[in-house]
Amino acid sequence: MDIYTLSEKITQNHPLLKKYSPLVAQLLLNRSITETTAAEEFIKPSYTGNHDPLLLHNCEQAIDQIYSAIIHTKKIIIYADYDADGIPGAVVLSTLFDKIGYTNYDIYIPHRHDEGYGLHIEALEKCKNDGAELIITIDLGVTAIDQADWCNDNNIELIVTDHHLPQTDPAGNEELPHALVVNPKQSACHYPEPMLCGAGVIFKIVQAFIQKYGEEFNVHVGWEKWLLDMVGLATISDMVPLTGENRIFAYFGMEVMKKTRRGGLKKMMWDAGINNRYMTTSDIGFNLTPRINAASRMSHPKDALAVLRASKTNEIERSANLLTELNNTRKKLTRSTTKKAIAMVNEKNIPKVIAVGNKDWSIGIAGLVASKLVDRFKRPVFVWTEEHGVIKGSARSYGDVHLIELMKACPSSTFESFGGHKEAAGFTCTKKYIDDLETYLSEALNSLPQEKSTQRHGIIVDAEIGKDQIIFETYKDLRKLAPFGIGNEEPIFIIKDVQLEHVGTFGKEGDHTEVVFSNTKNEPIRGICFFKQPNEFTITPKTGDTVSLVGTIEFSTFMGKNELRIKVIDITEIDKI
Repeated sequence: MDIYTLSEKITQNHPLLKKYSPLVAQLLLNRSITETTAAEEFIKPSYTGNHDPLLLHNCEQAIDQIYSAIIHTKKIIIYADYDADGIPGAVVLSTLFDKIGYTNYDIYIPHRHDEGYGLHIEALEKCKNDGAELIITIDLGVTAIDQADWCNDNNIELIVTDHHLPQTDPAGNEELPHALVVNPKQSACHYPEPMLCGAGVIFKIVQAFIQKYGEEFNVHVGWEKWLLDMVGLATISDMVPLTGENRIFAYFGMEVMKKTRRGGLKKMMWDAGINNRYMTTSDIGFNLTPRINAASRMSHPKDALAVLRASKTNEIERSANLLTELNNTRKKLTRSTTKKAIAMVNEKNIPKVIAVGNKDWSIGIAGLVASKLVDRFKRPVFVWTEEHGVIKGSARSYGDVHLIELMKACPSSTFESFGGHKEAAGFTCTKKYIDDLETYLSEALNSLPQEKSTQRHGIIVDAEIGKDQIIFETYKDLRKLAPFGIGNEEPIFIIKDVQLEHVGTFGKEGDHTEVVFSNTKNEPIRGICFFKQPNEFTITPKTGDTVSLVGTIEFSTFMGKNELRIKVIDITEIDKI
């Protein structure tokens, strides 16, 4: 269940109130920003606040090795992950090569379903056959011990750029591949921003390369700012904390996206209906990221790479239109599969951990379906399908449940393999265990310590606001704290004493809830909640009810219509919070 906590109200004499409106001051305080200097730095990030790239362990050795490969015209392979972090990262590095006129390179992105995540020997053999002399990974490779040894045995240089945690031996000692590893999370690295995404890491390498060698290729320091459209896109897509250097990347990344030189990105934003003037992280996370990921889920990730690298008008049109088609297919398939999964869950007593699947479901959308079931049923969900005779699936967590610890606590023979992190994971298991998977998982949950098994979701409400504050001036105030994301969540408000003038559903299949009420100027305000029915809130609202709304304020420009509205999280009794 969701637990709501209202933030402590700012005191009347707080110094932030001398410079900022009461609402902005309250939101700053809620984010542990108490002084005006820190507030200014937060509200107006400076690009000069990004860190010296050479502070990254092995960064200078990496750029020297890349430079040497270029000077000796060695064949370079950019080997990137297939998601909306790895693909923009590949664009970052390849754009540098294009800028300096280096053409002896290729990009390899593994197929999500046929190959899976990571560096693979079979793929390395293909790279070798293509003449690879240096392989640079992006967003993967830090656990590729055997693959790095294979590269060494085959006289292929390997630079691993990654941001995932290295693996450890049974004694807890870090194990790294025998390669040049650039990763802020390795123990030898003391870089000030350890939470970079994969594209962020390769950007720092490019930044260092330009600082040291750029003039030789007539590329001046500062040109790298044009790469921030890709870095910002990846930073937001990969859901790393939008604090510190990541906030700089997201902030300036969105500014560069508004005036990007990439025709494919422009077309994607146009197709997604994104208004440049009011672009938000939600626009990226809910409209651009799914388009990029749809390529690997429904086809091949190179379809997304093609859009971001396209330069000719016909290439831009063809590749962007293909992504739109793939994304539409992904949405339809996700919607239909989710409905089937919900029906299956509702046929039985709902356990503490849900495991649901069908051999005919697409593995490419398993994680998406799991996320939607988590939103609906408020508990961890495992969604599976069958592929080549093997049960494969994705899991999503809820509350404090640690998925990896949960799977470790099951009988040892339950899973053939699993991996991921606390909140999202993948797994495989044999058919004979699938019927008992829910039982094993629910029993395992009972065996975990409370801090790894609590099925509660705490929501911090930033402030109570009145209906008179639901105006565009308030939205402009909120925008001062953007971009929002992990570590700087979009402000959540409670609006009490709301009399509902209309309650209904909308969408082609009535999947979404809509409520209408009036502000103090008697202007109608719409509240919407996607993929949630009226009976799924804390209380079931009816026309004429007086309730409290929990939600965020957003500005929509759908179909050319501007609308200030509430994105509803919950509907409760007036004095619930």
